[in-house]
Amino acid sequence: MSFADLNASFGDLRDGLRAQVGNSAISELLIRPPASEADEASFLRLTAWSYAMLFEAGRISIPFLLELNYPGATATIAQQHKQTRTDVQSLRTWLFHNLTFDENHGLNVRRIVSAWFVDTCEATSPTSKAHWRTCFRRLCIDVHALVRHCSVALSAVATSPEDRDIVFDDLRRRLARDWEPYQFDIIVQDSAARLGEKINAKAFRDRRLADWRRYISALPEDADLEQQMERLIDGEVVDHFRSVLPVRTQDIMDVLGLDPGPEVGRAIELARRIFELGVRDRDQLLSRVQDEFVQLDTNK
Repeated sequence: MSFADLNASFGDLRDGLRAQVGNSAISELLIRPPASEADEASFLRLTAWSYAMLFEAGRISIPFLLELNYPGATATIAQQHKQTRTDVQSLRTWLFHNLTFDENHGLNVRRIVSAWFVDTCEATSPTSKAHWRTCFRRLCIDVHALVRHCSVALSAVATSPEDRDIVFDDLRRRLARDWEPYQFDIIVQDSAARLGEKINAKAFRDRRLADWRRYISALPEDADLEQQMERLIDGEVVDHFRSVLPVRTQDIMDVLGLDPGPEVGRAIELARRIFELGVRDRDQLLSRVQDEFVQLDTNK
């Protein structure tokens, strides 16, 4: 099994999905492919290419096809391909991220990858050309089998008069709800602008994107997707600006001359009440806190 075989199988799946479902069913892969098979760089490129195919180009269509039941398919086979998808994600994370041993997620990824290497090349981490070649070929075989499974599932639906329209319409509906990140960013920016605020839409979106996509996928068939997302994001943007003061605790301590202690907590609560009344400018907020904190002390 070579990368050329894997790439050809992806081309068959891509063309079939576009012909049966539409161009949005799967996108092109523009990531640089591996040039060899017996070194670390080639394995890295194969992993990156596989990840881009499974989690970017085919983010919706491939998991959809893996869930389909068709004659000859078994739950065991489908689970093997789902595991391949998980393996690719773990390998990509291990190769491209600085994973620590202190966090559960990082440690779990390291265990999955180490077990994969041991099972594949009998080493906890590849160190020789023979190791890298073995790992490269195993990943090609596993991902190729997954892609072929999806192509067979696609063909089974396409040749089924009873299921064809229902299944493909369901996939088209899911694809229509698979918004690109920039579509959420526009709503975030507009929501902040209505409040007279500025916001880093990408940073705000990155921590919420998965939840937003789950929300939009669960909306009723006749829902106005843009209107519903505006309602959701408006609420989250408002909560964000309500909760984030434009000053640090140290700023409040400095202006009031406070040392660490209970008085600092009282001052922060006062600052939050003033902020929620609409005082958003940093200097104005600190000035109001200073004036009103002195009054509170005077009225004790």
